[in-house]
Amino acid sequence: SVRGIFMTGMEYRWMPPIQRLIRETDSGSLGPLHTVTIREHRFPFLVKVDNWNRFNRYTGGTLVEKACHFFDLMRRIVRSEPVTVYATGGQAMNHKDEIFEDGQPDIIDHAFVSVEFASGAKAMLDLCMFAEDEQTEQVTAVCELGKVEARAPESTVRVLRRRHIRGLGRTPPAPSERGVAEMHSMPVPKDLAKAGYHEGATFFELREFVAAAQGRQEVPISALDGKVAVMIGTAAQESIRTGKAVRLDSMAPRKKHDVQQQYALETSMGLQVQDNLAPQLKSRL
Repeated sequence: SVRGIFMTGMEYRWMPPIQRLIRETDSGSLGPLHTVTIREHRFPFLVKVDNWNRFNRYTGGTLVEKACHFFDLMRRIVRSEPVTVYATGGQAMNHKDEIFEDGQPDIIDHAFVSVEFASGAKAMLDLCMFAEDEQTEQVTAVCELGKVEARAPESTVRVLRRRHIRGLGRTPPAPSERGVAEMHSMPVPKDLAKAGYHEGATFFELREFVAAAQGRQEVPISALDGKVAVMIGTAAQESIRTGKAVRLDSMAPRKKHDVQQQYALETSMGLQVQDNLAPQLKSRL
């Protein structure tokens, strides 16, 4: 008999430079992780079928439809559950001159989103949809002993191990006392680069899916992973609407094989805006 599987599509995890960053942070060689910063500066949303991506009521908002991938990446790198979300953003430039049968687009085109995790780690997203003519990403993880940066489309990784963590005097470290960064190039095969975006990540993701479908490995990204990513995005959209931080309650650690616990976790997750839970936010979950 063949057992069916379900895997949430989160291709950013498989971008070669981000894969290297994850290996560095998972290894613990840089010590405990404290902050993660993700920046995407790019061009506006492209045209989609019936212009569905122009309206919050269809997508849940830019921070759900677009940025859920980044929130999944934060959670994967930090390896902890989100506790509090605060965001600010708006519609500065994009789609203001467009009018459709459904009205004028109302999606935001820029935002800063701060996420605090149960471990104490902090993460921040800097999203701008009118900054560049190509899609650019930078992911930076800062740990106790240094930092690691992944960049696309350059497909490079910079790893810095600090030489002096504590005990600095009145002057900054001299050049001879500073850590020297390691630079790694993660070239993408030309055929994969031609096949699509994200530095070949879709190919690597599909390869993982096939391996899971054949029973050679566990499913790497569950439905719960996708749900939590969307949950963070929904909280960020609500934070922009209300101007308040949003608390995410009842986030227990994930156990892949415990179906009952996963079901209980999914049904118990709630979003609570500080001072008052917005009814429309609750209904979206």
